[in-house]
Amino acid sequence: MKITGTTRIYTIIAHPSIHVVAPAVFNHVFEALSLDMAYIAHDTTPEALPATIEAYRSWNNLGGFNVTIPHKESAAGLLDETLPPATGLGAVNTVVRSPGGALTGYNTDGAGAVQAIGDVRGAGCLIIGAGGAARAIVHALLQAGASRVVILNRTMERARALVEHFPEDRAGLFHPDMLPEIDVVVQTTPVADRIPLSLDMGGLRKGTRILETVMRDTVLGREAKDRGHTLIPGHHMLYHQAGENFRILTGAYAPDAVVRQAFAAAGLPLP
Repeated sequence: MKITGTTRIYTIIAHPSIHVVAPAVFNHVFEALSLDMAYIAHDTTPEALPATIEAYRSWNNLGGFNVTIPHKESAAGLLDETLPPATGLGAVNTVVRSPGGALTGYNTDGAGAVQAIGDVRGAGCLIIGAGGAARAIVHALLQAGASRVVILNRTMERARALVEHFPEDRAGLFHPDMLPEIDVVVQTTPVADRIPLSLDMGGLRKGTRILETVMRDTVLGREAKDRGHTLIPGHHMLYHQAGENFRILTGAYAPDAVVRQAFAAAGLPLP
């Protein structure tokens, strides 16, 4: 990849950024399409987020950026505009910078998650976590016909705050007695070295679909496979977002074959 003084830059803000895979995917697509663009990762602490986003306004060759843990909700409040569904969710994962420096936020997390999971009509769903990604995924699951979504989170206050955004008869708080009724589990926290919140994996029915949003091997993922559940790795969700994120950020279209090649080159196998 040749980078010049005219190269258009895109980035992802995360903390930490060591595990993000978007740079490898996007840069492969840029090169395949002969675009004078490059994608980097920007490790930003929560304290530095306001100054970082303000600096982006004056970065003239910055086309836009993605947002991941733990910044999706905080970033939304620092932008000039958000578009649905980001507006109602109060969380963004993709931001476009206009030539004048205005920042517009989008959210493709929910759509990407549902596409990765498949048909959820009538499904009972459990979301682990209550951050920006969780909120977007709850919204998308209910829109796609899930019968009920329940939330398991470290702090009950955040779980209650999330549930309040949705109809009482379709969203609620998790209780262990509900495990046999769960068809889909979505893990939205950054925890990888243990089962998040000590979820009883043995209480789930065999074959339960489990979407792991962490972009690396996790204890939850290994346990899911060992118990005969259907594991959906996080990069499957990223794949279903990638084409739309690319279009939003660059205004260009990335053929699916090129996106698949990019995932394969990054060592991220797809179904």
